[in-house]
Amino acid sequence: MKIIYPDSYPSRDLHQFMLGSVIPRPIALVSTISNKGIKNLAPFSYFNAISSDPPILGFSVSDRKDGSSKDTLANIEENGECVINLVSYDISHQMTLAGVDFPPDTDEFVKCGFTPVPSSTVVPYGIKDAPVRFECLKDRIIYFGEKGNKTALIVCNVICIHYDEVIMNDENRIDPVALDLIGRLGRTNYLKLTKDNIFSIAQSRSMIPLGYDNLPESIVKSSILTGNEIAIIAGIEKNPDPEFIKTTKEKYKLLATDINSAHKLASELIKSGNIEEAAALLFFSF
Repeated sequence: MKIIYPDSYPSRDLHQFMLGSVIPRPIALVSTISNKGIKNLAPFSYFNAISSDPPILGFSVSDRKDGSSKDTLANIEENGECVINLVSYDISHQMTLAGVDFPPDTDEFVKCGFTPVPSSTVVPYGIKDAPVRFECLKDRIIYFGEKGNKTALIVCNVICIHYDEVIMNDENRIDPVALDLIGRLGRTNYLKLTKDNIFSIAQSRSMIPLGYDNLPESIVKSSILTGNEIAIIAGIEKNPDPEFIKTTKEKYKLLATDINSAHKLASELIKSGNIEEAAALLFFSF
């Protein structure tokens, strides 16, 4: 395994390792406005939700190559307001235009073809075509690094949220497929959120699972089961009932004749969602 010590690694290469490893990252297309009334836009993928109650978002802004502060940071330092627009696939190429370092007197809504829409609570405009807009006030700015080569983590209090109704399902929850967001990968690569790459993992908030330490060694050290499959069995609440183990073994006696065939069959049962019978086969002592 390759080992990297950041203090002794070229910063440009380290940057690419960071971008290429922590993926996918959501993209904050941040709109601000200068005290002269010039509208600015810029995308940032070092971005995420920090808290729901109170609602807080955070994104980081690095200095320009010449060591000066980017317009987004300068504007928020001046007036403490911004709108964080989420980026759907439909506006992805316009978003990359906003990543260009235009001169400070450039109206980047015009340059990138975005339609500005007035905000409800802050001065900066939102992007009309963004599926979600967070109107924010600066909570604090935390600076890292040396002057001329610094990064600023901007922590924002969300004071108003705009959702496009088309992304909501019948239960008034956000449909991730309808949201159609993109994620940032390394270099020029992005990820499109689609139905095919969404999966669910059930997680109980009250039940205490068995855990790996209460599984038979034959399961933990199985050469057939994947790590995910073992974890699914470790996630059940208690050992299968001995009578259920017996009846399950009888049901599959022609297919599960030894430990290897039992593990192969259990793997298929797990894939089909039949966790109880899979656990029963795996807990059977051959």
